[in-house]
Amino acid sequence: MRTTIQRDVFSSLLLLCALGAEGQGTFQNLGFENTTLTVFVRNPFIPSYATNATIPGWGWSPHETFGFGDPNTTVALDGFALDAPAVTLQANSSRAIQGYTVFLQGGTMGGGLVTGNTNGAFIYQTGQIPTTSQSLTYLGSGAVRVAFNGQLLPSIVISNAATHTVWGVDISAYAGQSGELRFTSPWLASGLLDDIRFSPAAIPEPSALALYSLGLGVLILFGAMKRPLGRRKLHPDRSANYRAR
Repeated sequence: MRTTIQRDVFSSLLLLCALGAEGQGTFQNLGFENTTLTVFVRNPFIPSYATNATIPGWGWSPHETFGFGDPNTTVALDGFALDAPAVTLQANSSRAIQGYTVFLQGGTMGGGLVTGNTNGAFIYQTGQIPTTSQSLTYLGSGAVRVAFNGQLLPSIVISNAATHTVWGVDISAYAGQSGELRFTSPWLASGLLDDIRFSPAAIPEPSALALYSLGLGVLILFGAMKRPLGRRKLHPDRSANYRAR
């Protein structure tokens, strides 16, 4: 059994290495690191500033910058909406996963009813999926849906970290095709999105991931059981009294 588990661990390491091994095809800025920042003065007497950012390669909805800058070409940096749907870029806030992270806010009940927008928040880009791609992975938290050419694609959990989850999507049926890749947080939900990658490695079935987790747990438990326990030494007087009884 130990040999099987070690082989599973080795296969998982190969998968993780392969996840970053392929190019992005014609899609661009999949980590959102390519951006231009513009600072606006909110109040010159305090002073108070607002910063907007670009997301080259991507379109988004809704267009909202909370009153500063051009909402058709920029999004707010490190800002967030209280109720309305919004797309923002996070860098220095606690919401950022790594570098620049997209924050999708689908809007609250009140915000959706007031604005009339119950379509949530989403970003999208049109490009060609690499011909050898079997999977797409991304870092995220909260509710994020993935679709290609309008077809919703199920995501499965590959691993969990303290601040995010690594998600995997089977994209093999669309390898080599051109179309719109869209990430959405629906109304009444929100989510973070970062580090999107295409990979030639196939996403394992959920049952295989469950078996791997079970095997790893058994391996850890087996190792703990084999670990020698230190013997507790009794004080000489206590040992003598124990034998006298």
